Amino acid sequence: MQASKKFAFDVGIAFIASVISMLLGFIITIILGRYLGAIDLGLYRMASTIYGIAMLFAAIGIPAAIIKYVAEHKGDRRITNSIVSAGVITSLLLGIGFSMLFFISSGIFEGIFKMLGLSSLLIILSPVFPFALVCGTLLGFLNGIREMKKYGIATILQSVLLLIVSLVLIHKGFGVAGVVIGIVLSSIGSCFYLIMVSRHYFEIVLEGYAETTKKILLFGVQIFGANAINTINYQADTLLIGYFLTAADVGYYGVAVAFSTFIWLVPQAIQTITYPATSEYWSTNNHVALQTMIDKSMKYTACILLPIGLGVGFFAKEIITIIFGERFIYAVLPLEILIVGTVIFGVAKSIGGAVTGVGRPDIGLRIVGFSAITNVVFNILLIPKFGIAGAAAATAISLSLASFLNLFIAIKMMKIKMDFKWYAKISGLSFLAILIFIRSEFINLYLLGIVILCIYVFMIATFFLKKEDKMYFMDIIRESRFFLKNLVYLK
Repeated sequence: MQASKKFAFDVGIAFIASVISMLLGFIITIILGRYLGAIDLGLYRMASTIYGIAMLFAAIGIPAAIIKYVAEHKGDRRITNSIVSAGVITSLLLGIGFSMLFFISSGIFEGIFKMLGLSSLLIILSPVFPFALVCGTLLGFLNGIREMKKYGIATILQSVLLLIVSLVLIHKGFGVAGVVIGIVLSSIGSCFYLIMVSRHYFEIVLEGYAETTKKILLFGVQIFGANAINTINYQADTLLIGYFLTAADVGYYGVAVAFSTFIWLVPQAIQTITYPATSEYWSTNNHVALQTMIDKSMKYTACILLPIGLGVGFFAKEIITIIFGERFIYAVLPLEILIVGTVIFGVAKSIGGAVTGVGRPDIGLRIVGFSAITNVVFNILLIPKFGIAGAAAATAISLSLASFLNLFIAIKMMKIKMDFKWYAKISGLSFLAILIFIRSEFINLYLLGIVILCIYVFMIATFFLKKEDKMYFMDIIRESRFFLKNLVYLK
């Protein structure tokens, strides 16, 4: 398959898988918030946040290391066998250890955050680690060899299982515990599927296990450091809201976060491909392909995220109150603040793994470290005074800082040429759209918002995208439809 077609195909699959996965997860958020209330939603958000942080420590960067080394050696079956075997075995051992540790320490978190019922949810989650870690390693392997169809099916399968189990158990009266049980069972199901499909591409070997594991962990630890601090950057607001405020506030803020990060589906799908592709292009000195990929990835992401961000900002109140009800009106202002930071970060996120892909995860560690410190400090200062709106402001500031730092270093390190004039023009158009909406005394703001968005999209399609860009978008759409068609018929 032609390289550009393959890239479009892979991005399309990653995007569709991410969309379906996030939509199904969002349905669970809606059910918890609308039918069980902000307190139960807050408990779930806190439990899933603690679990996510624990998973980060447990994985210690192994999936990212697997992606990099498999992408570099995907033509050598012997090396691939050694890399994946070391990753799977080490992940399994780490998972068993973390399951026991999580079970023992569950009561500590309930005491810290003073949330009744949190301990029991964490105990239910404790058996998930061996399955989730092996699952992450095998997903990294499929990503590295660019088997994105199987990667996408595994991602969707886990989300479908989570939704089905959660709905059944909530209906049976298990409440928020039913969703937590769903996390465990869906991880087990997805893990077994990945074992079945991956075994055709590698065999478990013990030869060179110690040496290969050391190599994976040395790289993985650097990724872990960056990811750990990055997770603090993402989750500090939720954790500090839980510490300073109440479970209900965590629930309201969780709704704002869910909507604001929804737009990361596009850059996350693109990054899923650009990370291994960067590693491959850099190792083969294909700088022309690397330059083109980074330039197009960021521009396409901006053309998609900016209209979505404007739409969410214009209609934040209507979106939240229609879906979750009037009692979640407190989530509107945080969402309007967060959307600014998530759009800026989203554009940079599309190539967020580039610096790591060229073998310098230590630089990423410094960037997210500075951003995380900024986030924590601003959260501590702003949450007690401004509540969840202060948390949103702190996060938006830290995400923006991380974006600009990452781009500056990527440009300098890889000698990438950025079309700053293009970004200045589209930024100016965005500010103009916001200014017209805010300053206008138009009676029907809904109609005004729709008209502004339509004109904005027309301007992007006419003046910011070339003919070849539009054709590329069509390739992605076609490949996505093809994947969905095959998925429906289980081909």
